[in-house]
Amino acid sequence: MANEMNDLTKNLTSFADSLGNLFGPNCEVSLFIMKGSNHELKYSVNNQVTFRKYREHMNHYELEALNKAKSHNGYTVFSYTTKGGQSIKAALSLIDSGSKEEQIIAVVSFDLTDFLLAKNAFQRFSAMDNISEVNSGEKGANSIENITTLLERLVSDVVNEVGKPISYLSKEEKVKIVNILDNKGVFLIKGSVEYVAEKLCVSRYTIYNYLEEIR
Repeated sequence: MANEMNDLTKNLTSFADSLGNLFGPNCEVSLFIMKGSNHELKYSVNNQVTFRKYREHMNHYELEALNKAKSHNGYTVFSYTTKGGQSIKAALSLIDSGSKEEQIIAVVSFDLTDFLLAKNAFQRFSAMDNISEVNSGEKGANSIENITTLLERLVSDVVNEVGKPISYLSKEEKVKIVNILDNKGVFLIKGSVEYVAEKLCVSRYTIYNYLEEIR
């Protein structure tokens, strides 16, 4: 069994190397060994995406994905924004090691930040003036939206208008976003300060400082 485990691990590290080389430095491939509820990083390629180190644990986004993978088909695809403002799209897969004691977890994390910046640049370049489309069912949909969904849409729309990934935003641009949201009455919604702070990768106290500066 030990030899089988070693052979499997060797094959997976080789696959991780090839995948990392294929997609380049924006693609991190990490292999974790899980024993019971404990999980540690055993191998990583292009770790400049998450900057994790040997024997570190999965982050809380990956742990949530792990729970989903267990209850679905053994894998899940998810996305999140790091504290540094990186936009990450990732896939987590459970790999049968043939051992009841150990399980292998493979996590492929791709940094989309540069791609999102390019996407926004292309959208601005190809935009056409004086054209607007109105979905006839939008009013009905808006009328039944709950507060949380409304908050998410308002914040997302304003951030997208700026046209940059979060990690590329300057303080002035973040203040501008907060100012627009304030004018829209977003901060009258309970929990909005915490939500906006998380999206802009700052603390809620920073949001309060922005609001004080604006007002």
